[in-house]
Amino acid sequence: MRVLFLQQQPCMRAMKYAVALRAARPEIELGFAYQGKTLSEWYGSGDELFARWWDLREEPARLLPAALAEFRPDVVHSHNLPDSLTVLAHSLVDGRVPVVHDVHDLQSLRRTPYENGFPQPRGVARLERRAIEASTAVVTVSDELLDVIHRRYAVNGRALVFPNYALRRDLPPLDASAARRNGTAPRLVYQGTLSTNGGHYDLRAIFEALAAAGVSLEVYPSRDFPEYRELAARVDGLTYRETVDPATLLRRLPHYDFGWAGFNDGLNAPHVATALPNKLFEYLACGLPVLALRHRAIARFLRERGLGIALDSPADLASELAHLDVQELRKRVVAARASLTVEANIARVVELYERLVDGDGSPAAGPAPAYR
Repeated sequence: MRVLFLQQQPCMRAMKYAVALRAARPEIELGFAYQGKTLSEWYGSGDELFARWWDLREEPARLLPAALAEFRPDVVHSHNLPDSLTVLAHSLVDGRVPVVHDVHDLQSLRRTPYENGFPQPRGVARLERRAIEASTAVVTVSDELLDVIHRRYAVNGRALVFPNYALRRDLPPLDASAARRNGTAPRLVYQGTLSTNGGHYDLRAIFEALAAAGVSLEVYPSRDFPEYRELAARVDGLTYRETVDPATLLRRLPHYDFGWAGFNDGLNAPHVATALPNKLFEYLACGLPVLALRHRAIARFLRERGLGIALDSPADLASELAHLDVQELRKRVVAARASLTVEANIARVVELYERLVDGDGSPAAGPAPAYR
C-alpha cells in the first residue's frame, strides 16, 4: 500500500502518523507532497520517514499531478489547514483514489488567523464543504469536532476520531523525584504556542490569575514572546523559560505537578470547545495530570478518564487542589499514558486505509475512540 500525505506545511500530527505506521506496518510506503518546509526543517528530523517528497511550492495545481503520477498512491491523506489542497486532490484523482480529509481544526470556527501564519483562503466555508463532502473518509481530533461537522455538512464517507496522541517512542522515564507529596505547593507548567491577538493562545490574563491563586507557573514558549517575558518579570509566581527543543522539553515536564491546558475562549470559543490539543497528550505522556478550563472536549476527556480537572475559572484552582489526592491522580495518569499514544492506536488508521483500498467507503462511525 502507498499513502501520500498532502499538506501545505508538514505538521507534528503527520509526523506522528508516519512514525507509528513505519513501526507497525513498514510495508506501507509513505510519500509527502507539501508546501513550505519539510519536517526536518520544522522539527529537526522526520524526512527519513517518507520514501518520497514533492515540494509543491506555490504551484500545487501544476506540481501535484506529477507527484500523483510518480507515486501512484493507493490513498491520499490530506491534512487541513487549508482545505483547498483536499479539493485539488479530488479534482485530480476524480474518484480513482480514495481521499482522506484530516481535520485538525475547522477554520470557520475561528475568528483569528491560524497561528503559523499561512494566509486564509477565500471562501472558507465553501472549501470546507467541498473538502468534507467529497472525501472518502473524514478524520477529526475529537468527537466534538466531528459533531460540528455532521451538523454543518454531509459526511458521505467514513468517519474516524483520532486524537492528537503523543508518541510512545518519546515517553520520558519517570523517576521517584517526579512524584511529589500531597500538600506541597503545586508547580504548574504550560508549553507551546502563545499570542497577543486576543485569540485562544492569548493567555496573559489567565497566567496572571493562576499566579494570583497562589501556585507557581512556568512557561515554555514554542517561540519567544517579549510581552510574556515582561509579564513574568512583574508577576510573582510566573516564570518565563527559554524555548527548548522537544526532546529536552519532554525530559523536563515530569518534574512539574500539573500541565496547564486552559485557553482564552473570548474570540474562538467554538474552536476551543472542539479541541484536544497536542499538549494535553504530551502532559499525560510525561505523567502530568492536566488542569484546564471547561472547554467541552477537554473537560469531557478529563472527566471520563479521571486524568485531571476542568475549572470554571483559574480562581477556583486553590479550592480544587485543597481536597485533591495528587498522588492517586498521578498514579492514574502514569498507568494510562502508554495507551494514549499514536502507536497504541495506529491500527485504527490502518484499518481505515484498508477498508478504503478495498472499496468500502460507505459511511460508518467506526470503533469508539480509544480514550473512552
